[in-house]
Amino acid sequence: MEINSSWLWIAAGFYLLFEIWRGWRRGIVRHGVSVFALLTAGGIGWIFAWMTGGIADRLIPLPVPAGRVVIGLAAGLAFYIAVVTLSSLLFKKTSQQSSGLVRLIYGAGGAVFGLIFGLTILWGGVSIMRALGAVAQGEEVAAVQSGAPAAPVDQKLVALKDSLEQGATGRVVEKVDIVPTNIYGLITKLVQVSRSPDAALRFFEYPATQQLLMQPKIAALLVDETVAGPVSEGDYFSLLTNPKLSQVVSDPEVQQSFTSFELEKALDYALQSPPISPAP
Repeated sequence: MEINSSWLWIAAGFYLLFEIWRGWRRGIVRHGVSVFALLTAGGIGWIFAWMTGGIADRLIPLPVPAGRVVIGLAAGLAFYIAVVTLSSLLFKKTSQQSSGLVRLIYGAGGAVFGLIFGLTILWGGVSIMRALGAVAQGEEVAAVQSGAPAAPVDQKLVALKDSLEQGATGRVVEKVDIVPTNIYGLITKLVQVSRSPDAALRFFEYPATQQLLMQPKIAALLVDETVAGPVSEGDYFSLLTNPKLSQVVSDPEVQQSFTSFELEKALDYALQSPPISPAP
């Protein structure tokens, strides 16, 4: 399954033109506020998810931390809608300006903010699509190795990721994407390892992994009930507020251990079939 990258460029171009036109109509103040609301909504959603985590886990019948993610997304979206609606009530759009010069300034400024808004959406969208494609690629490989057919949605996401990373499109994407390219490869390998019990076992048997886990402060943290419990339940948001985890993570010795740990080599060793002895 292939996706022609030319259509991606055409779609992106039309979307930017739409945002420029929409910015012109809304005006410099209204659309400037929209850009501010968009950039702020993510932080608002994260804070809200952290503050309401326990309530979300009880009210939303989804695995932890999916309920908190839903709450965070809802809070961010609500903040964005509220700010945009308020700005529409308080400030005039371009066509409501009486002076021709003022209308020109309002429209041109709004068009600039429209371009910024559109580029922000596309910028974030590229990173999200590549990340989802990396996850889907790992799922697809794991399915093939287990003899099961790959899910159609995984195939489409992998095709989209490939179209974003090949040819002229790939060269542009590599320059503008804020996420280093090797991170997507790590995501794919992590998914593959997590889907294979044998690969996961080899990952933890890797000498460097063993050495990392035997670091005294990390070893003590792994057997601590306040950490092991949330991890076993998938309650990762609670870990963010755990003072013991924060203390260990901020420890210079622990940070040095993680800095020197070569994750990709450990994943490559885990995914080798048949496995070979690691280099001493």
